[in-house]
Amino acid sequence: MGRARKAGDGGIFDGASFPFTESRLEQARRAVLDGLVGTDDAGRRSWRDDDCRGLSVVVNEKTGSSVFYFVGKVQGQTVRRALGDADAVRLVEARQAVGRLRFDRSLTSVFSPRADADAETADTSPVVRDVMDAYLDAHESGRWLPGNRSRKPTDRTVQFYRDLRRAVMTEKVRRKVKGTDEYQMVPGEDFEQLTLRAFAERLPAIHAALAKRVPIQANRAVQLWRNVFAYAADTGAWKGPNPAIGTGRADRLAKATEQPRQRVLTDAEAKRLDKAMKADAPLWRHLFLFSMLTLQRMGAVCHARWDDLVLSGKDASWTVPKQWMKGRRSAHRIPLADIPQVLDLLRARREMVPESCPWVFPAADGEGPVSTYKTAWKRILERAKLWSEDREQRPRPHDLRRTGGSRMVSAGVPLNVVTKALGDAESSVGMVAKTYAVVVDAALRDAFKATSRRRPRS
Repeated sequence: MGRARKAGDGGIFDGASFPFTESRLEQARRAVLDGLVGTDDAGRRSWRDDDCRGLSVVVNEKTGSSVFYFVGKVQGQTVRRALGDADAVRLVEARQAVGRLRFDRSLTSVFSPRADADAETADTSPVVRDVMDAYLDAHESGRWLPGNRSRKPTDRTVQFYRDLRRAVMTEKVRRKVKGTDEYQMVPGEDFEQLTLRAFAERLPAIHAALAKRVPIQANRAVQLWRNVFAYAADTGAWKGPNPAIGTGRADRLAKATEQPRQRVLTDAEAKRLDKAMKADAPLWRHLFLFSMLTLQRMGAVCHARWDDLVLSGKDASWTVPKQWMKGRRSAHRIPLADIPQVLDLLRARREMVPESCPWVFPAADGEGPVSTYKTAWKRILERAKLWSEDREQRPRPHDLRRTGGSRMVSAGVPLNVVTKALGDAESSVGMVAKTYAVVVDAALRDAFKATSRRRPRS
């Protein structure tokens, strides 16, 4: 007999099918291994994909494996063909394989000829990737502009949308690294391989998953999707309402309320963090300290090159290439002659890094610069007793930049100078005032001291 379980424990996995995504497939596998859903006598549980006819997955409780299968009819007989293990075959690849098998002439009559009614409702909309490519090219050239815009977008705007496309049009799946207790985000389903109609139907679920993980980025994605469907409608590739806007408030993709993060380290937290960093490996200690002292984003810090540094004399500096600056407007030069702690750090790195390596912070194993630092950051936070399950409360590497900028403001440095030091555009002074003009401990103590001073009698 298969294993019984309490009804309802498996959620959407209680049924015989659900819309497959990489994350749901992993959840289904966990549901089998954790005993939340029933299995057959062999310890197996299967589901069909609601979004791809003929695709199913079988999870084996004993081996922990998930295997994709194509299931169809051939001359009245069920044909079952294994497509591969879900750890080796991505969902999008499995769906593509099913699409080919459904029309493979070597499997005659796998499916009955479509009825006329089916032909009328067949999805003939273009693939999302083609529409996205055409939209971005038209937007960049000014041949098509969204809404009531009358000017061509700036290079910064175009690059923003291209970067956003790469970030949101592929599902991100959290998977455990084999042989460790760590997890990492890996690419999942490629949404650009969907047809425009299939993408529109799944857009609410895609947006909800993105908003849960990165709400601010999800807000930006909504604008990208609105533009894509508006362009598709204007060019005749899409008919009907814009699914990113909806026909009313009920079916509109809701945007999250945005508030600039104002988390800065208190004096006590900074001391604990500094002590914890000193106890860690030199690579991570130097990486985070360099970010804190130069006020630069982690992407720029990780990709720092020796060719961009001058380490001696009054001209000692670090020139951050424009591709690592937000907006990619221009390179940013940071004078280092009056920051001896940075120069000492860089000289120490120079002794540790081989002369042939171009990177200041090379990856611990393999070629190229360090690319992931989240595990090291969590370890340092735990050592400093600053780790919290609350994402809003626990410090992030970017908070090092915010703390430094806030201390500049509190020290009386003019906002336009702080803006320049951060490498932001001159037009960002208002944003800097809102984000970095955070009262730090010293200024707060001085404020309360002023209220306690005895006033002279009149």
